[in-house]
Amino acid sequence: MKQNIYRICSKCGHQNTADANFCLQCGTTLTTDDDYIFTPYAADKSFPLFDLELTPEELAETKNFMITKSDIIPTGYRSAGLVFAESSVSAQSGMKPVWEDLMKRLYGLMLAKHYAGVARVSIESQSAKPGQLFLTGEAFVPNNQL
Repeated sequence: MKQNIYRICSKCGHQNTADANFCLQCGTTLTTDDDYIFTPYAADKSFPLFDLELTPEELAETKNFMITKSDIIPTGYRSAGLVFAESSVSAQSGMKPVWEDLMKRLYGLMLAKHYAGVARVSIESQSAKPGQLFLTGEAFVPNNQL
């Protein structure tokens, strides 16, 4: 399977080659901790969230987010209401940046509101803005969270 490894700068988000020791955009020192595997046409929740300026604690919190299309909110959790996120990147940039922008906006909302996850997720393309994506869902929090 074809995979490409890049070093993503934690300061500016520039995609550098896997052997780069410094970011070609801003000069930040890069290490193997900055390595990110890109698999064509696929991704997971480990993509860099550099635009969100996360603390180590917030970054750890993002690893536990639950995002599902299911109508069922997991046991031990309750609804926190409806949520939405919209990408704002031009489709001319390609769909990958559009998807990344949508997920960054969703993650930012979940962190700000302390949501554990989102159920009933639906993602649609906006006909008025070709290539733009709009996500809706129902946020949930632990039963013991106020």
